[in-house]
Formats: sequence, structure tokens, C-alpha cells
Amino acid sequence: MTNFKKLWRRQLNKYLSRGFAGTDANLLSRFQAVSAREAVVMMTAALGIGLVCGMLAVGLNWSVHTLRVFITELDLGWKAIFFPALGAGIAVFLVRSLLHDSEGHGVSSVIKAIAMGSDTLRRRMIYSRFFGSFLTVGSGGSTGLEGPIVSIGGAMGSALGRWLEMNERHKKLLIGYGAAAAVAGIFNAPLTGLIFALEIIIGEWTYLTILPTIIAAVSATEVSRWIMGDKIAFFQEIAGFSITSLIACFALGALTGVISILFVRSLQIWEKLFSKFSIHLWIRAAIGGLAVGILGFYMPEVLSEGYSVTQSFLTDSIRPEIGFILLFVLLKFLACGITLGSGGVGGVFAPSLVIGSGVGLAFGMILHLLPLDGVAEDAAFALAGMAGMVAGVMHGPLTGIFLVMEATRGYSMILPLMLTASSAMVVSSFFDIGSVYTQELIKKGSLIKRGTDRYLLHHLNIRDILDKDFITIPEDLLLRDFIEEFKKAHRNYFPVLNEDRQCVGVVFLDDIRPYLFDTSLYDLLTMGSVMRNLPIINLDEPISAALDKFETSEAWSLPVVEGKIFLGMLSKSTLFDHYRRELQIQAI
Repeated sequence: MTNFKKLWRRQLNKYLSRGFAGTDANLLSRFQAVSAREAVVMMTAALGIGLVCGMLAVGLNWSVHTLRVFITELDLGWKAIFFPALGAGIAVFLVRSLLHDSEGHGVSSVIKAIAMGSDTLRRRMIYSRFFGSFLTVGSGGSTGLEGPIVSIGGAMGSALGRWLEMNERHKKLLIGYGAAAAVAGIFNAPLTGLIFALEIIIGEWTYLTILPTIIAAVSATEVSRWIMGDKIAFFQEIAGFSITSLIACFALGALTGVISILFVRSLQIWEKLFSKFSIHLWIRAAIGGLAVGILGFYMPEVLSEGYSVTQSFLTDSIRPEIGFILLFVLLKFLACGITLGSGGVGGVFAPSLVIGSGVGLAFGMILHLLPLDGVAEDAAFALAGMAGMVAGVMHGPLTGIFLVMEATRGYSMILPLMLTASSAMVVSSFFDIGSVYTQELIKKGSLIKRGTDRYLLHHLNIRDILDKDFITIPEDLLLRDFIEEFKKAHRNYFPVLNEDRQCVGVVFLDDIRPYLFDTSLYDLLTMGSVMRNLPIINLDEPISAALDKFETSEAWSLPVVEGKIFLGMLSKSTLFDHYRRELQIQAI
């Protein structure tokens, strides 16, 4: 059975590696970079990921809300303040101590995997994020499920890629498919899942990113609708927007942009504050949960995701007082920061939407106090505020726009959503470099700007492009014996290995040619005496370092090692062929 798996995996990767672009200058040359067979395999994988992620999203959503209903029906009064502490403490103990998951919150771990390598997303994250978010959010932790489910989807894509023994590029694409499926399944919004993955996670709009991502998002959505029905998160019919209201959306966008900056920085402050406590992580999380429980005792609306509050903002005929709304926004601010800062498992997707709805509603109510004509209803600004907050926090204006449209079926809101999201994005980008997910990566220099040469080179995996169809020779091999080996060779170079099978040099045919016709040297000359001492490329070092070694050595092939183990030879021509292929993929 094991041999069978190895065989078909080998055949799969052989199948995937064929059909890349040639040099023919015809009308279809721009599409030859990605073959049809590769697309078929990736779309099939995306379908499987979408189906599983759809079920997990539904399962997580249902289990959390079931637990919330159960706790609410207990009606324990002030004793209920201990539930968030209990849930957060158990969640962190499970995630950190038992499952040894130390990666960051939600989406940031997926972006890190895309930037630094798919292996940072381990299979155990599927379980850790599922049960960790279930316990944290289900017990009342003021955070969202969307971040953890994106991590689950990304980890599933990474695990599938490793199981199929795909190359690094294919594994990263599968991570993106999983993220799209997760968002689509949790929100019942396939277009949002697609846009989220392309805009925030993958960052590429190519043949191999768009089509399989669509399949993943659609399949996850259909699973969600099949199990839970075609439900929408929020419902509100909005009349048309006047010029006055559209102009007001610019101001709302700027406001949500500023609030998003404060929100992101407050998360960082709370995280630094809790990190100063030299206690067990689960105790730290329990303390944070207790603080959230106390806030929830005085205002239960701040507990858990808060979508029910947003729905009431949109649909209730009797609006709450502006003071209540502003107090809710402030306490939600605090509760989310405490939950995540203390170590609770969750994400910022839901809090961004909920806070944005409160800010937008208060903004609309204030506008109606002014002597202005043609001002849209309050609920319309609540929706626009949601898009603005998502755009500001995540630096994903398209994600914010399409999420609100699909979550509300409010397609008539396209213009105010675009204006608000774009304005929020400009303000947020002016003060902060990077989103809530990428700031830490940017500070560490680990996030490379997409579309640049450095980005393309960074995403070339040396292991995938090594040459291995060569003959190795020992240091003490005589010239006479070398001639016999040369007759069987397919390459014009021969790595020289010592007794420990470590590469100590390389013999090139050009180095041997002057001695071939001097038979007196056949039994005297060893390969160790004519080999070149070339620079060694370590598998862990970046491609840029390998290029520097090619430049200084003036060699066209260099040995590659992992630790001290010789893996193969890296050819400069092969390296640039794959670089050219990546350029072609980016152009499609």
C-alpha cells in the first residue's frame, strides 16, 4: 500500500510538472505557462478542500451558538462572569500545552505561511483552532470565528499539499483555496471568499489562483446552504443614496479609518500588557476572560461575536440611544482587546464588523440631527461603517465591500460601500504600514512586496528545481576509472564526495579534457586533485544568496546541501527557467 501511494504521488508530481511554457511566439504563448493538466489537478484539490471546509465552518458556527444558547438559558446571574474565564483558560491550555500550537491569531498565521513557507501551518492547527475558538467564543469571549476558520482552511490546504508531496508553490495555492472556502462557508458568501483569498491571502490574480479559488468558495458555500439553508448574516433593505449621503460616506470612511487604527493599536497594547505577566498562559487567558465576563455582566451585548447586536442595529424600529451605542462600541473595543491580548483564540473579523456597525449607526443618527436634506436612513450608514472598518483593519477594501453586500444582500449599497471603504483604506494606510495581519511580519522583514523580483525569487523552492541525474565520484578516483564513469554520464559535471558522502568539490569535463590524451596520468591523477572547490548552497538560504554565489564563482552549477547532507546540484539555467515561468504565471 505504501509503495502504491509513493508511486501515484510521484506520477502526480510528474503530471503537474509537464506542460509549462516554451519559447514559441504564437497567440497562445501567454497561456502556456500553466498547463491544462495542472489546472485540472488544482481545481480537483480545491473542490475537496471546499467541501470539507464548508462542513467545518458550519460545524464550528453551530457548535458555538449551541453553547451560547445553553449558557444563556442557565440564567446564573452574576456567576456567568466565570464562563469566559473558564472557556479561555481551557482553550489556551488545550491549544498551547496539549496541541503545541504557538502560531498567532487567525489570518496572520496563514499570511505568514504564504510569506515564509507552507510548513508553518501544521495539521494539528485544524483541531487546535476549531476547539480553541469553540471554547473561547462559545463561552463568551469577545472575538470572532472567521480568523480561526481561515487558519483551519489554510492548515487543511497545507496538509493536503504535503500529503500529495506537491511543490511549495502548489502548497501555498492550496492554502489560499482553504482560506477562500473557510470565509465563504462561514458567511454563506462565495464572492467574499474569493475576493478575500485573492486580495489578502494569496495576493495574485492569475489563472491558477482565480479558477480553483472559485471552485473552493462555491463548493464550501453550497455545503453551508445544504446544511443550514440559504441564510444571510444580516438583512436590511436600503433605499437609494442621495448626493448628500454619498458625500457623508467620505467622512464616515475617514472616521472608521481612524477608529480602525485605534483598534489595531489597542490590540497591540493589550498583548504587550498581558505579556508582562510571568504566569502560565492559560492563567493569563483566564484572567482576561474574567475581565470580559465582568464587562459582559454589565453589558451582555459585548460577549461573543456580537452579530445579534448588529442585526438589531439594522432592523429594530426603535433605535437605541446614541449614548448606548457609543458605550457599546467602547466596551466592545475593550472586550475584544482583552480577549485576544490575553491569549484567547479568535480573530478580528467579527469585532471589526460589529464595531463598524455601531460607529456607522451613531454617525447616521448624528447626521439626522443636522439640518441636511436627503440623508439616508441610519441603517445604511451602519452597513457602510462595517465596510469601512473591515477595510481599515484588514487593508482589504474589496473584501469589506463584497462582504457587506453578500452578508446583507444589499447590492444597491455598492456606491456608498465603495466610497466608505476606499476612504477608510486611505486614512488607515496613511498612519499604519500594513494591516492588523501583516504589521508584525513587516517589522521582522518577512513580508515581501508581491510582484517584485525579490518576491518571485523568494517563492522559488530550491528543493523543487535540483538536478539529480548525475554521477557522483569519490576523491581518490583515478583518471582511468573516471573515463569509464564518464561513458555512462548524462551531465558534464561530477560532484566529488568524501568518505562521509559530503560534497567536497565538483569536477567539470572541461577540467579533465587536457589530461584525457596523456595516458601516463591515467593511474596517477585523482579527481580530488583536479576538482573545483566551489561555494556550497545551503537549502535554507534565500535564492538571492545562491545568485551571489553563482556570480562570484562564475560556475553554472553549484552543489546544494541540507545541513551537511548533499542533496543535488542547482543549475543557473534551471533557476532562471523557473524564474521565467513565474513571470509568465504572474502575467496571465
